[in-house]
Amino acid sequence: MSYRKTNIPGWFCQLILLTLIALPVLADEVPVMVLEGTAIGGRDNGDFMVFDPALAWNQDQLAEWQKTAKEGEFPPMEEVLGAIGKARIGPDHKFRLEIPADRPRRVYFAIFNAKSPDGMTYGPVKTGNNFVLEPGKVNLRTIRGNYWVMTGGYYNDAIHSSWRTSEEYTQAQADYERYMNPAEDETEEARRRRVDKLNEASMRLTQIEMDGFAKVALNHDDPEVVKHAIQTTWLFGPWMGEAIQRLAEMTPEDPWVIRRLAAMEAAAANAEQNRQLRVGESVLDFTAETLGGEEVTLSDIRADSRYLLVEFWASWCGPCRVEIPHMKQAYARFRDKGFEIVSFTVDEEREDWEEASAEEDLPWFDLGMGYEAEAAKAYNVLGVPNNYLVESSTGKIISKDLRQHKLDEKLEELLE
Repeated sequence: MSYRKTNIPGWFCQLILLTLIALPVLADEVPVMVLEGTAIGGRDNGDFMVFDPALAWNQDQLAEWQKTAKEGEFPPMEEVLGAIGKARIGPDHKFRLEIPADRPRRVYFAIFNAKSPDGMTYGPVKTGNNFVLEPGKVNLRTIRGNYWVMTGGYYNDAIHSSWRTSEEYTQAQADYERYMNPAEDETEEARRRRVDKLNEASMRLTQIEMDGFAKVALNHDDPEVVKHAIQTTWLFGPWMGEAIQRLAEMTPEDPWVIRRLAAMEAAAANAEQNRQLRVGESVLDFTAETLGGEEVTLSDIRADSRYLLVEFWASWCGPCRVEIPHMKQAYARFRDKGFEIVSFTVDEEREDWEEASAEEDLPWFDLGMGYEAEAAKAYNVLGVPNNYLVESSTGKIISKDLRQHKLDEKLEELLE
């Protein structure tokens, strides 16, 4: 049998060889999320950063770093928080970054180093900015604080787009924005009406978001979507227990589900112990430090006042910082009549606390810090802002969560 001779060019052989050599490399490449976006509103400059909470430093890592730290030195913020991606927001307010995405998982974003037109540095907003890191191209448009819209990606579309792009949510955001801006000739009465409308819009937005996550977690057929919906929400409600129970039926062997079920049962057993204080109950004493390192005890502050507002806040909490100018007005108006304020920050990083305190120039007791501190744990602080108005002589809580004119009206009733 004879065979026909074929002349194969040398360049073709080299191409085949190079292709074969490249194949193992291509197989080992890690898929990435291509995240492109636009920042509008106040935080339309600075650094757009993505963080993986699983990579954040624990207390042991921080203690190890402190052993060799120089006096006045701060730990590397990006490492401490578990940064996995960073991009400078350009003059056109756009940003782009690629992040390895070997598996879908919860991450969050925040904008650092953004400055207002007058040069003030905004604190980063983190709460509510969770999303799913997954392979593929995703577009993100940040609008204000934790108001953002993301499109693209199987998990993110399934979990977020269904409600974030809805007419109901868009209209509620427009209402909130409208009530944020006062008229030039606004009277005090009109201001109070506007603030009430603003609070109603804020609660409506929260309810829409909670309902959105609940609908996904209680109805989607993909257990991974259900799991990521539970992991990426910052809002808790009765639906959460039902969703975890549903997920346990779908994936009974999942270690994460098993742990969450156990935690849920433990939380239910300790619900009374972990609940927040109610009006009529006694305020809890605690000791904390000022930025200067001075130890202050709540009972000592009570002794020098008639009524005391115990305020929990954070540098990244937009509503907290919006409230501060009005608190200053109330403080100046009622301080000489026996009104005092003590604020405690749940910031986990001292640098964030220091920057926000300097920017706000707080005139009252400014204490801290962190969710694991004595004060935050004693009051079971799960979110901020959160405050309690206390009758100092008895230590009884007479009101809570007073904002804007609600605080004014209560103080007018008590001190005028």
